[in-house]
This record gives sequence, C-alpha cells and structure tokens, in this order.
Amino acid sequence: MTCQDEDAEGRGRSAPDVGLRDAIHYHGRKAARAKSEERRRRILDAALNIAAREGVRGIKHRSVAREAGVPLASTTYYFRDINELISDAFMHFAERSQLALDDFYDTLNQCVDRARQRGDLVTRAGRVRVADDIAELVSDFLIHRFRYHKGSVLTEQVFLVEASRNLDLEQLARYYRSAWSGGLERILQRLETAHPKRDATLLISVVSGMGFDGLLFSDQFNPTFLRESLARVFRLMMGVGAAGTEVTTAEPHWASSS
Repeated sequence: MTCQDEDAEGRGRSAPDVGLRDAIHYHGRKAARAKSEERRRRILDAALNIAAREGVRGIKHRSVAREAGVPLASTTYYFRDINELISDAFMHFAERSQLALDDFYDTLNQCVDRARQRGDLVTRAGRVRVADDIAELVSDFLIHRFRYHKGSVLTEQVFLVEASRNLDLEQLARYYRSAWSGGLERILQRLETAHPKRDATLLISVVSGMGFDGLLFSDQFNPTFLRESLARVFRLMMGVGAAGTEVTTAEPHWASSS
C-alpha cells in the first residue's frame, strides 16, 4: 500500500527527535578514513554484542577485540579506557535505534493517514478498527524484535539499567525514553485520544514490561496473546473500551493471578 507524502494537516514524515540526536556525543577518537570508521563501528557493535550476552561487566578491551576480530591495539587506539568504550557503544546503540524508531513511527502515521481519510475516527466502529490496526502494527514490531533481534532487546535492557548507575549515560537514556514517548504522543494526538501524553507514558511502560516478559518467558511467548492484549489497551485509549474484544488465547500462567 502506498503511503501518503503528506496528509491534509501537513504531517509529512515523522518529525525527528532532535533531543536524542543532540544527546549523542561520541567521546572516543574519531576515524579519519572510511576503513577506519568501519573498524571503529565493528568495535562498538562487538561491545554491544557482549553487553547483550554478559552485561556491561563483560565488556573488556581484550574481549571486545576478540569479538570484533581486530587487534587489541585497535580498541585502545579508539577508546582511551573501558568507560569511554562503554559510553560510545551505547551512543551507537541509541543512534541506531533512532533510525529504526523513525521508520516504525512513519508506519504508524501512515495507518493514521488512511484512517483519517476513511473517516474512521468519527464513528465507534471506525475507532475500534483503527485501535485494532494500530495494535497489530505494534505487536508485529515487537514480535519481529523478539524473534529476530533478541540481542537488541537485551542490549536495551542493559543500557537502561546501566544508565541508572552511570551519569554519562543517564541523560542519553532520558532522551532515548523521550524519543519513544514523544513520537507516541504525537500519534495519539492525531488519533484524538483524550490524554495523549499520559497514554504515551502508559504505553511505554506496557511495552517495556512486555519486552522484559518476552525475554524472561520466551519459551511461552504467544503472539496472539500479545496482539489481543495491545488491542485492549488501544481500545481503551481510543475511548471505545475493551468490551467485546475477542480473546482467543488462554492467559500464560505468569500473566494469571494464581
């Protein structure tokens, strides 16, 4: 389905989150040549891979060099100490995540464009359909991450936990969180929800929790359960309630009260 370049309100492409981009400042040595930049990025990717497997404590110059397939001298050349390497690795993660987030929010906005063109937001049945469509897009995004980018989900968890202990990363983590909530708030405003800012914050918490559950209970992960749960949340935010939402899957034992 072709996306609209711009709707009647002049939305266009999702506005980039300037705050997060402004917060990304690499501290290590800059690469002067394309080949050197490729090596520096391999080192940063290797550090993130180790963080996903072993946590931040596993990031050492020697282990990163081995993971990246570069000489040990390369890691110490670009990064004067291990803290600088860790900080730049998570800067790299935030920058990479921002690009994926921009694409994801563009997809959601295209769905909103079509709903507005159909007039779906002025009827209850239409708002139910939009809530379910958005929930399906969000669940597909999460399912793809859980199945094919589990390392990235793990890295995100490690990054946010480390930011609570590392002042150099704390501000970046706050901007990272704001990029998620800010984009959601703008989408919810276009969906004419009653409390877009509050709802965006709630959604971030719900999705973060589901991300953690997706890692902890990966052997019990059920895509249909996820999709139906998100549909209930989006229907409530759209003001059409969760009543009548079809539930076709049993709740996993970790989601029950017993």
